[in-house]
Amino acid sequence: MLRNMNVNQELSSLKAGVMIKVVPCKDKIPIPGNIISLNIDSHHFTNILEDAELTDSVVVLVGKKNKMASDHTSESYFNVGSVGKVMQVIKIPGMGTKAVIRPIKRAKVTEFIMSNETLYARIEPIDILSELSKVTLATLRIIRNLFKQYLEFNPQIDDGVINLDGENEHSEYIDSILDILNISYNRKQKMLEITDFSVLIDEIHMLLINELEFSKLEKKIETDVTKRTIKEQKDYFLKEKLRGLSTELGADSVEISEVSKIYELQKAKKLSKLAEEKALHEIDKLKKIHSMSPEYGLIRDYLELIATLPWKKKSRVNIDIDKAEAILEEDHYGLKKPKERIIEYLSILKLVKKLKSPILCLVGPPGTGKTSLGKSIARSLGRKYIRMALGGVHDEAEIRGHRKTYIGAMPGKIIQSIRRSGVNNPLFLLDEIDKISSDFRGDPSSALLEVLDPEQNNSFRDNYLDVEFDLSNVLFIATANDQSKIPPALLDRMELIRLDGYLDIEKFNIAKKFLIPEQINVNGLKKKNICFSENCVYRIISEYTMEAGVRELERKIAKICRKTARMIIKDPETQIHVTTKNLHNFLGTEEYRDFSQTTGKKVGEVNGLAWTMAGGVVLKVESNLMSGKGNLNLTGKLGDVMKESAQAALSYIKTFAADYNIDNKVFVDNDIHVHFPEGATPKDGPSAGSTIVISLLSAIKNIAVDQSIGMTGEITIHGEVLAIGGLKTKLMAAKRSKISTVFIPKQNIKDLDDIDKQIKSALNIIPVLHISEVINYILGDLQ
Repeated sequence: MLRNMNVNQELSSLKAGVMIKVVPCKDKIPIPGNIISLNIDSHHFTNILEDAELTDSVVVLVGKKNKMASDHTSESYFNVGSVGKVMQVIKIPGMGTKAVIRPIKRAKVTEFIMSNETLYARIEPIDILSELSKVTLATLRIIRNLFKQYLEFNPQIDDGVINLDGENEHSEYIDSILDILNISYNRKQKMLEITDFSVLIDEIHMLLINELEFSKLEKKIETDVTKRTIKEQKDYFLKEKLRGLSTELGADSVEISEVSKIYELQKAKKLSKLAEEKALHEIDKLKKIHSMSPEYGLIRDYLELIATLPWKKKSRVNIDIDKAEAILEEDHYGLKKPKERIIEYLSILKLVKKLKSPILCLVGPPGTGKTSLGKSIARSLGRKYIRMALGGVHDEAEIRGHRKTYIGAMPGKIIQSIRRSGVNNPLFLLDEIDKISSDFRGDPSSALLEVLDPEQNNSFRDNYLDVEFDLSNVLFIATANDQSKIPPALLDRMELIRLDGYLDIEKFNIAKKFLIPEQINVNGLKKKNICFSENCVYRIISEYTMEAGVRELERKIAKICRKTARMIIKDPETQIHVTTKNLHNFLGTEEYRDFSQTTGKKVGEVNGLAWTMAGGVVLKVESNLMSGKGNLNLTGKLGDVMKESAQAALSYIKTFAADYNIDNKVFVDNDIHVHFPEGATPKDGPSAGSTIVISLLSAIKNIAVDQSIGMTGEITIHGEVLAIGGLKTKLMAAKRSKISTVFIPKQNIKDLDDIDKQIKSALNIIPVLHISEVINYILGDLQ
C-alpha cells in the first residue's frame, strides 16, 4: 500500500513536459493497472531498469511500431504509452534479464530526446476519465455482465485480477478487461491511444460482443466434435462386439446396406451368375477385414457398383415403324436418305429382336443434325438416351476403367453411363468418334473395338468391374465429321450414313418451323413481337451464312431476336417486321455476297469444287505466267497430294503441248505461278486436278474462262479424269454460289442417283472421261 501511495504521489507530482527514460515494449502493449513481464536483451536497458528499481522512480513504457526491428530511434516508437513502475528485475544466467513492471498511467510523448546514448521522452499524462453520463454508466453495466459471460466460457482466465463488485475505479476496470481480451498488438495500441472514456467503453463493448460470439461458436464446435467422437467410438465398439458374436454364432456379417442389397438381388435372381459369384467373394473378404482398413471402403464401393448395375433390367422397347417415321419427320426437316436408312435399320431390328449388323455411324458436317437424330431414334424406340462425348478422349482407362488396385480407381465411361441409365438396353450415342486420340496411356479406339463388335460386346469386361457385362442389348450409334480420321479398325465395324447438308429450301423450312420459334421463346419474346419475311430468311441463308448445317443460321436468328428484345424493353408495344430492307440494321453488312464471283470471264481463273468438314465450297484456282526459268510455284497452304496434282496437270500440258498449239519455249522461258486463294486455309486432295489444267491452259493461251462454270475431278498425266468423293456437297456448293454448269468425272454418274432433284435441275451437269472434253467445251479447239 505504501508503494502505491509513493507511486501516486510521484505521478501527481508529474507535470507536462517532464523527461523520463524510455523502455521499449516489444511483445505487449503497456495497459495501465496490469502487471507485465518484459524480456530485456540489452545491458543498457537492464541498467536503466535496475536504476529505476533502486531509486523507486518511474519509466516510460512505449510499444514499437515494428516488433521485429532492433533499432531504438525515436521514429521506431509509438507516441502514446504508459508511465510504469519497476517492481522487480531478475537476471537469469544464460537467458538474459526479465523485468516485472506495472504500467500506471497513460502518457503522450511530445518529444524524444537522446542524451548520453539514453533515450528520454518528454511526456504529458493523459486522464481519460471525466464526468460519466447515464449512457456511459449503462454501458459499463452491460460490459460487466458480458465480461462475466466471457469468463464462464474462458475458465482459464484468473477472475481474481478484477474486482467485479466495482471497488476499482471505472478506468482501471476497463483497462483490466482490455489487457485480458485477445486482440492484436496494433489494435490494442489503438485502444490505448483513445482519450475519450465513452469512446473507449464503446470499443470494449463491441470487442466483448465479438469475443463472446466467437467463444460460443468455439464451444459449440468443441461439443459437436466431442459428441461425434464419442458416437464413432461407441459405434466401433458395438460393431466389433456384434462381429465377435456373429463369429461365435456362425452368423453373417454385421448388416451393411451394400451387402443387404446384394442378397436381395441374389434372392430375386437379378444378378448375372458371374456377378453373383464375384459379389459373394467380395462379401467374404469384407467379413474378414477390419472396418478401419482402407480396403474396407474400397470393397463397399465395389459392391455398391455391382448392386446398382442393371444386369437384367431392360426398358420396354416398342418398335413402331409408323411412330418412328412420324418422330423423325417431326424432329428433322429433310434428310430423306438418312431417314430411310434409319427406318430400314429399325425394321430389321423389329424382325430379328437383337441385331448383329454393323453399328450405325452418322457422318456429316457440323450442324446437320447428327446428335439430334440419335435423340429422335431413342425417343421413337422408347429407349433411354446416353450421350458420350469422345472429343479429346486419349486414355484407354476412360473407356475400360482402372483396376481396383489403383488409388481413386473407377469404372470406365461405358459402365458408368449404363449405371446412370438404370437399364441394360439404352441407346448409346458415341459423339465425335473421329476426334478420339491416343497417347502413352493407351489407345481408346482399341478399347472401343470390343464395345462396337456385336460378336464380342456380349462379354465386355471393364477393368474395374472385372466381371463380364452384356452390352449386346445396347443400341450403339456413332457420329463423326470427317470419315478419314476414324481409325480403320473402327470404321470396319460401322455402317456410314452420310448427312451431306441442307439445301437452301431445306434451311428455309428448318428456320421457319424450328429455329425462329425456338429463338423467339429462348429470348423471352412472343410471336406478336417479331416476324420474318420469306425473302429475309433466304437473304440470311445466302448472304450471311455459308455452311452445310444450320448452326450459323441459328446464331444469326438469335442475334436478331436479342436486338428485338432490347427494343421491346424500351417499348413493349413494338412489333418488329424483319425484311430484306432492314435486315442490315440487325446483322450489319452481308458477309458472303462476294464470297465467289461467278459472273463474267477471267483469264487463268477457274472455279473448282472442294469438300471440307463444314460442307462443300467453291475453290478458286488462279494461274499466271511470268518471265523466269521454267519453275512451278504453288501457293495457298497446299498439302502434298494437291501439290502432286498440280505437277500432274503441268506434266499433261507439257506432254500434249503440240496438240494445243503451245510452243515448248513457254515452259523454259517463263515461271508458272498457281495460287489457291484464302491462303490461311489448309487445302489438300486430288480432286482439283482438272481445274488446275484448265487454269494453266487459260493463262498460257490467254483465253478467258466463263466464271459460271465449275468442275471437279482427279487428273492423270495422260489426261484421264478419275472419280472423286463428296459429290453431293460439291454440287450443293455450286448451286449455292450460282454456278450453272459443272463438269464431273463420268465414273461418278452412279452417285447422281443420290442427288436431290432440286440440285440436278438447277445445274447443267456434264460427265467427262478425259480432260480434252472439258478443254474443248470451255476453251474451244486450241489446235
